[in-house]
Amino acid sequence: MENRTLVQLESPDGDLITLSGRGMGAEGVLLGTDVEGIYDAPVRTIYTSHAHQIGSTYRGKRNLQRDITFGVWVGRESGETWLFNDSRWRKAWSYERDSKLWIETEESGRRYLKVRLGEQPMFKPERDPQITQSARVVMTVIASDPWWYEAEDQTDSWVLESGTAGTGSVTVSNPTDNELWMRWVLQGGARWTVPDLSLGSNVFKRAVADANRQIVMPLQAAGQTFLINTDPFEEMLRDPAGTQVWSLMNGVTFNYPLPPYLPPTVLPVAVSNATVGVGIQVRCTRGWSRPWGLE
Repeated sequence: MENRTLVQLESPDGDLITLSGRGMGAEGVLLGTDVEGIYDAPVRTIYTSHAHQIGSTYRGKRNLQRDITFGVWVGRESGETWLFNDSRWRKAWSYERDSKLWIETEESGRRYLKVRLGEQPMFKPERDPQITQSARVVMTVIASDPWWYEAEDQTDSWVLESGTAGTGSVTVSNPTDNELWMRWVLQGGARWTVPDLSLGSNVFKRAVADANRQIVMPLQAAGQTFLINTDPFEEMLRDPAGTQVWSLMNGVTFNYPLPPYLPPTVLPVAVSNATVGVGIQVRCTRGWSRPWGLE
């Protein structure tokens, strides 16, 4: 039991139900067999061919949503009735809000997948569960984001300790098998210069030209915070106070993620027009294709 994979479901409101491993059954719910969809992230490859081509040419791939099915046995192991535990299990799920499916192993630590109901739970008891106090429920759930994320972001920061301008660095790494889009937190008042290094990527045919690419950010007012998300599918720049700051970028965007299996790498940062004590933080949310392994 000590070596058994720990599987837990965390509801959108933080209720934690242990399905397998240490403490399994404490909430009256046990993981069944025939779990499908949690391993490698689903991919569809794209190939094209012209009229007289022999075979085809690889053009890329699409990372798809996960469609996951699994069964659980709901009983009264917790000391509560079957009805109580069944209700608790259903209340841990939503169509509109994310639950977290946690998997923990000794080698790979703790990772979670964001999941929602894809359709109603299937319930086909052979006998009245009020009598048997046990029944199987089959879940069909969807992870629109297919990555398994580590429990905590990896962060590093640098602070201006004297003067009104200075240079420093932060260290990042990406031990995962996927690209990693960094997020930055910038304190004002200051004008920050943030790195956007190609790190060998030639996706824009500028691997050499952008090897030391830097982006000079708009001037921040005293006390103003900028939040940068370099993911091209997210809002790139925002001020949590609500100021519409994204328009100040004048069309300049961040282009480069951290590539898979990037060892610890030092990134330069710089600041001007600053007050002493302002700082910059980089945040790396590590997402994996599998719930364990691939290190």
